[in-house]
Amino acid sequence: MTAPAAAGPPAAPRGRPPGRASGGLLDPRQLLASLPGAVRKLHPRKMAGNPVMFVVEVGAVLTTLSSVQRPSVFAWVISAWLWLTVLFANLAEAIAEGRGKAQADTLRRTKSAVVARRLLDRVSFRSPPRPG
Repeated sequence: MTAPAAAGPPAAPRGRPPGRASGGLLDPRQLLASLPGAVRKLHPRKMAGNPVMFVVEVGAVLTTLSSVQRPSVFAWVISAWLWLTVLFANLAEAIAEGRGKAQADTLRRTKSAVVARRLLDRVSFRSPPRPG
């Protein structure tokens, strides 16, 4: 009786050195790929779909205008903080959309690539005949 061959470590995905785990939420490639989508979402018409972030964006615009008129460190820090809040919220949404699309594509490919076996004469799915 022979012992089964020992399986080696799982193969690393392409583009990553072996033994290195993926970056998860903070994967730099995914962040950079989602950044243009996050910036596009700064348009007021798109932001109107999320009322809370729309109010934060309006506050950021007003605070920035106030900072330009009467410059102070406090006003610029608040402006930067509000803009970063809006940008990071949009970035998180863009990353979630990208992951959702990737998952849908994977499921679609799996659906077309999976081969099923059909069992014949083992289970009858027909309802029994009605009397009468």
